[in-house]
Amino acid sequence: MTSHTVTPLRAVPVYTDTDALNDIHALLTTTSPGDATLADVAQILARTGRPLVAARDIEITMTETALGRPVACAEAGDTSVFVRQALSGPGLLIEICTKNDDERDGLAVTLDGHTLHPSPSPGGEAA
Repeated sequence: MTSHTVTPLRAVPVYTDTDALNDIHALLTTTSPGDATLADVAQILARTGRPLVAARDIEITMTETALGRPVACAEAGDTSVFVRQALSGPGLLIEICTKNDDERDGLAVTLDGHTLHPSPSPGGEAA
């Protein structure tokens, strides 16, 4: 049997979160805030290997239908998700409503680990 060398695919980052926090602290305490400072903070965060993605606010509310059945609503930007009991029985009805095409195209919907949207590609994995 031959011997094989295993090369790990994920190396330990040389630039840690602690390093990033120290650099950001030093930057913010020695410069005046502005667009250039924000760009520098973004570069510091990029060195950690973490993606810089804007967080979305998600608001959850609870109300009742006209028949007195509970309805949960989750809203994030231009997307609303309603969860209520189906009128035809004890099952649940989940409705997702978007206000524009970009919001719809940005959705990823799964059910028990199976991708429902965007439509799975013929190979079985989401595109």
